[in-house]
Amino acid sequence: MNFTKTDSTVTVSNLRSQLYQKLTAPIDAMWEQLYVASSQHYLIENNNEIQGYCCVNDEGCLLQMFLVEEYSSKMEKVIAALIDSKLITSASLSSIEPISFNTCLALSKSIKANTFCFEHVNIPIETDSRLDVALVTTADIPAVKAFLKGQVGMDDTFGYTENLVSRKEIFLVKESDQIIATSERRMSDSQPGIADLGIIVNKDFQGKGIATQVMQMQVNRVLKANRKPICSTTVDNVASRKAIEKSGFYCTNIIFDMSF
Repeated sequence: MNFTKTDSTVTVSNLRSQLYQKLTAPIDAMWEQLYVASSQHYLIENNNEIQGYCCVNDEGCLLQMFLVEEYSSKMEKVIAALIDSKLITSASLSSIEPISFNTCLALSKSIKANTFCFEHVNIPIETDSRLDVALVTTADIPAVKAFLKGQVGMDDTFGYTENLVSRKEIFLVKESDQIIATSERRMSDSQPGIADLGIIVNKDFQGKGIATQVMQMQVNRVLKANRKPICSTTVDNVASRKAIEKSGFYCTNIIFDMSF
């Protein structure tokens, strides 16, 4: 069995589309676009035949795993080989990927919940919020990048904000020229009909219900665009989870960290 590094987007994309058809819920966009996308992809080959692929980050953590249906029964053997080869020492997988998730769970020495992932009930939310949730413009990009770095430590040197601006998928709320919140509304390319929402509230303005107001407004916009809203939050962010649940979301899957 061989694990071959690959940059072949066509081959991996074809395999990934097969994986997505088997998922029990939509995959989190942040996980997909930031973590999985920046990981090293490997083709899983045996006797010169491609049997699947996997994604591993720089720390040796398995982030995504798929075997084509006729080889699904070999999942344990493949993951055991990944561990034995020292290619992976841990995994961060969602319960929406039952075969790889359950196999890693059985092989793990420890497990810890990382992220709660949510879907919406698809019913508009009544809101009387007067917040101005406006699209971020090109002129706003430096201020938004500074906000992201100051609030969540994200040093966007790789064009993340520029991409969202070009796609018209990032918004902000200002008060006296100060950014008090940003919100992403990512229209998924890989999951038709899905839109992923994310909100960051200025630390000086937290606890005032701003996250809930922005989330509810964005939910209504997504529903009006005939898309299904999804979102996520880390397990330790209690305030974020409350705002999410107040906006009509329910947890459908959890991303777990597992060590081998």
